[in-house]
Amino acid sequence: MNTLRAHRAAIIVGLLALATSVTSLGHDFTYDDRYVILWNDLVHHLGGLGALWKQTYWPPIYGGDGYRPVVMTLFTLEWVARNGAPWVFHLVNIVLAVATAVAVRWCAAAFLPEAGALVAGALFAVHPVHVEVTGNVVGQSELVVALCVVLAVGFYIRRRLAGPLSWRDRSVVLALFAVGLFSKEHAIVLPALLVAAELTVARGESLRARIREARPLVLALVAVVLGYLLVRGRVQADIAGFQPFPVFRFLRLGAVNRTLTMMTEVPRIARLLVFPTHLSADYSPPDVLVANGFDVSQLPGMMITLGVLVLGIALRRRAPAASFGLLWLIISYLPVSNILVPAGFMTAERTLFLPSVGVVVLAGAVAAQVLQFGTTLRTWRVVYATVGLLVILGVARSVDRQRVWKNNGVFIDQLVRDAPMGYRAHFVRGRHLAMIGDHHAMELEYRRAIRLFPYDAGMTVTVADGYTRAGFWKPAADLFEWTYAVEPMTGQGRYMYVYCLAKLQRWKEVREQAVAGIALVAPADVKLMHRAVIAANNALRDGADGHSDTLAFRGNSALSR
Repeated sequence: MNTLRAHRAAIIVGLLALATSVTSLGHDFTYDDRYVILWNDLVHHLGGLGALWKQTYWPPIYGGDGYRPVVMTLFTLEWVARNGAPWVFHLVNIVLAVATAVAVRWCAAAFLPEAGALVAGALFAVHPVHVEVTGNVVGQSELVVALCVVLAVGFYIRRRLAGPLSWRDRSVVLALFAVGLFSKEHAIVLPALLVAAELTVARGESLRARIREARPLVLALVAVVLGYLLVRGRVQADIAGFQPFPVFRFLRLGAVNRTLTMMTEVPRIARLLVFPTHLSADYSPPDVLVANGFDVSQLPGMMITLGVLVLGIALRRRAPAASFGLLWLIISYLPVSNILVPAGFMTAERTLFLPSVGVVVLAGAVAAQVLQFGTTLRTWRVVYATVGLLVILGVARSVDRQRVWKNNGVFIDQLVRDAPMGYRAHFVRGRHLAMIGDHHAMELEYRRAIRLFPYDAGMTVTVADGYTRAGFWKPAADLFEWTYAVEPMTGQGRYMYVYCLAKLQRWKEVREQAVAGIALVAPADVKLMHRAVIAANNALRDGADGHSDTLAFRGNSALSR
């Protein structure tokens, strides 16, 4: 009984996290799960474990982005455990979600009163924006990173408040940091979070003494980062790890316009973190406004950004826990904000999982302050009632949102309803319809996507590829031509373009495009291009109509995911 009473807060938080995620146990592999796990033979047997450390997170055929060998190892073990049964993967997600929520409460309890820590843990456990992470199997990378970072920060603060760090203490932090880094790049924020803790909730002796005390850990953290970059660099040379989002890449947005674009998104991000009533797996133009210089629509985002930063600094001494929450939010969101480097998305709910820790810590700090200085029972009741209502609403919204991730069909239909003005939502649905053979509905969705935003060359070449497979030669050729006007140096879809031109008997263009494409296509397609040149020469010489049959239709596609 005493043990239960001592761990009551942790049990409450764990049960809340379980309530919001347990319904995902019956889900299938959905959306990115299918590319990273279901169709990735490398994670289907233990013999591939070594190779996972030599390959990117996304298989090369789907872009070769990211480097997350620890999570890929987990996927392999989960697949082998029950021969690829989806429930095993979702069970691991649920366990990690519960563990992370409990860890958030434990971390917050290092510098907040028990009531404030409970508020932080409970709100984190039921936050609806987390469903994209808990309901989708590939969200395991976010879960592992968050668990490692939260445990490392909580352990560091507790040991610092107790006295100088031992080498054993440093080793625990370093081990968690290494596991987090090799699970997802986002763990790189840990050293900055430790600095923020030193400036706020872990303050003690003089600054000079703290710098001297921190030096061994800093050097060790740098060594871990260098080791990570060395291993990762053998697999992926690009420091960012992911191709920039098509809007940044194909519209050639510089750092200024990219930052201004994100300023229009800041109010939406704030709403998702504080009041997540509307959720979506897609945030893309024209729903997201792309900046072309300064506009007044960016002012609210600028004011929110500046306000959070100023408040985080100003509260450092008066309310260190609140300050730490705000600094956590800034630090953990910055790498995925598209401000430092262009990311592979504009706004994504999964990237708010770790930043939301800062938001709930702030809420816990505010609740603790009100309870501490509240002089009447009525004030306490208002606080408890407010938190209770938020928890109930959070559980209800999360459970309702979980059903969206049940399977690909449910998810993709809901995606278009959630983001009717997002071009990628219609593109994804069109690609799904192409896979199940509904070519009429596919064309309608593809047309909507292109009408909303025609400047994504990765999308238009994939649409053209879909048209080719459906036998729509003329619209396919037109789209290929548009694609190469936007992105002239890409080799994607070049052979399919030549194949379409042959079907249309435009032999002179077949020869021109095949010759030009030889220098751009992957080695596997070079022979196909040579055959196309020969077929075009024969057709032009003989005036024959049947030479398109000599070109092989490329059955597999490595086009944009």
